[in-house]
Amino acid sequence: MVLHPPAVASGFLDQTEPDGGEYKHTKFSLAYILDKPAPGHLFLAMYDEWFKHMHNFDDYLVSKGKYEEPQDPLYNPYTAYWKQEGTPVWSIMMQNPERFQTFQTGMAGIDVAIPVTGHFDFSTLKNDSPDTDNATIELVDIGGGEGTVLNKILEAHPGLSPKNCMLQERPEVIQLAKSKKTLPDGVQLVEHDFMTEQPVKGAKAYFMRMILHDYADAVGIQILNRLAEAMKPYSRVLICEMVLAPRVGEADFASAVLDQAVMTMGGKERTEAGFQKMFDAAGLELVKTWRAPGVPGGCVEARLKGQT
Repeated sequence: MVLHPPAVASGFLDQTEPDGGEYKHTKFSLAYILDKPAPGHLFLAMYDEWFKHMHNFDDYLVSKGKYEEPQDPLYNPYTAYWKQEGTPVWSIMMQNPERFQTFQTGMAGIDVAIPVTGHFDFSTLKNDSPDTDNATIELVDIGGGEGTVLNKILEAHPGLSPKNCMLQERPEVIQLAKSKKTLPDGVQLVEHDFMTEQPVKGAKAYFMRMILHDYADAVGIQILNRLAEAMKPYSRVLICEMVLAPRVGEADFASAVLDQAVMTMGGKERTEAGFQKMFDAAGLELVKTWRAPGVPGGCVEARLKGQT
């Protein structure tokens, strides 16, 4: 490592002897190791896919001639950095499969702030009728990556039937999910673009974790519109993301950092009122924000208007 003395002086590294010796890890440096599950994967993903593209944010704003939040998923600091404006962020990311895999692994590190379970009771989605081929889909995980999140939900709620659950993702990610076999047998793996018509009608719940925060309100409303069109009176939309406090304080630092991170691709974190504004525009209404103790993330539940 370059700059060993500053690393020791800051407490990031230590030395083996009182008068010097070899350099050794501390609990802080160990967090950056990539050969085992650790926050290092998250730090690397956040730098490579978010903060790197914001280094010259002031120059970006000057070049655009307007000083406002990026709001276009095709024209933002991320796409400008890679000189591929007009191309979706995820298409750019997939051009480097190794970096994309690092991003997928790193996102698991956000579970501490935005837990997968411990808020909404997914067991309430279980079908009352016998498990048949014509049973209602219990849970659709939209944009759920390689299936890590859906797998955690199924492990925590064994009453849900894998064959009545579905993972929807981009074609290349579905292939990744199939090759890694993250999910139990029976779970339906479906290629789908959530900006288009939702093919599954009348599911018990449409679940999105850390999806809407990648987009500005106008695009988020389009995504929710596709879900509202497919919903039945009993259907729910479940949005698992950071839920900002109306007034952000020191305790909301993690939420504020993630808000700045997703701004690089034209996204934002939202307050409960911010979610309600989007729901209202899509013909939905907020039912409840489910919380796990001591974390900034939550699960925001919505239903069709007039069905609560």
